[in-house]
Amino acid sequence: MKAPFILAWELTKACNLNCLHCRASATNQVRPGELTTEQGYSLLDEVSRLGTKMVILSGGEPLLREDVFDLARYGTSLGLRMTMAVNGSLVTPEIARRIKDSGIVRVSISLDGVTKEVHDTFRGMDGAFEMAVKGIETLVAGGVPVQVNTTVAAMNVAQMDAFPAFIKSLRAVAWHVFFLVPTGRGESLEAAKIREYREMLDAFYEVYKLAEIECKATCAPQFYRLLAEKGESVHTKGCLAGDGFGFVSSTGDVQPCGFLQIPCGNIKERPFEEIWSNSPALVCLRDIEGLEEKCGACEYKDVCGGCRARAYEVKDAVMGADPICWFK
Repeated sequence: MKAPFILAWELTKACNLNCLHCRASATNQVRPGELTTEQGYSLLDEVSRLGTKMVILSGGEPLLREDVFDLARYGTSLGLRMTMAVNGSLVTPEIARRIKDSGIVRVSISLDGVTKEVHDTFRGMDGAFEMAVKGIETLVAGGVPVQVNTTVAAMNVAQMDAFPAFIKSLRAVAWHVFFLVPTGRGESLEAAKIREYREMLDAFYEVYKLAEIECKATCAPQFYRLLAEKGESVHTKGCLAGDGFGFVSSTGDVQPCGFLQIPCGNIKERPFEEIWSNSPALVCLRDIEGLEEKCGACEYKDVCGGCRARAYEVKDAVMGADPICWFK
């Protein structure tokens, strides 16, 4: 395990929104110690050499970093598939052009409601819905493929059935759903009921099966058990934290994922390869035989594995059972 297949890099914790579920507890202030441009180049150099294929430039709001397009161009020059996760509020036709010119192949924008009342509440700002929709439309018009990310919680689960048609109307290419992980400010946000999560995934499967839009479940590994039980081919494990997926914080801490906030080492002090290969926490996460409770006994642990971040945050047991799992 020299490097993850996908690496998310939190360029900055600074953000212009105040989202209720923000795992980074982002504010409008740049925090001290964020990786410099040169440190970013070194990170991209190393992970490219080690075999990483895709990098997600995230935040906070990555468009607040002045060097974001320099970093994207550099990653593209190394052969990395560069993507970006933004909230949409800062996207203009000029920004869309710069995104495309930098080699970024996809941008994700979060929509947590199909109405402004729900999305604006989720995002902590009046007008956030209009800005996100306008951002999507501007990117699509500029030839940039857009992925819609949706975090599912109690306050928006009732709107999930309306999302597929809405996303299709926006001409997005993908819909990725995230089940709430109670970390950062998300600790105070109410999760949906287990029954609601199960019903939501059943409906999500119907959209997935139609194949009109790319559908992926994140922090919802039970979806991959559902696929396996229906005889669908499953080519990935539900929870990839510390295995096929890795995360680097704005200050250089390596974590299994953004939601599983266990610092495993800092790239300012040690090479990424050394951290990724040798961190006890990461090595532990890769051993599915180390799963405990019903996740350990589950016959689908190789395709699901339960959400390790949710187990850690809710039960303080990183290898324990995923607390939203409805399977016995």
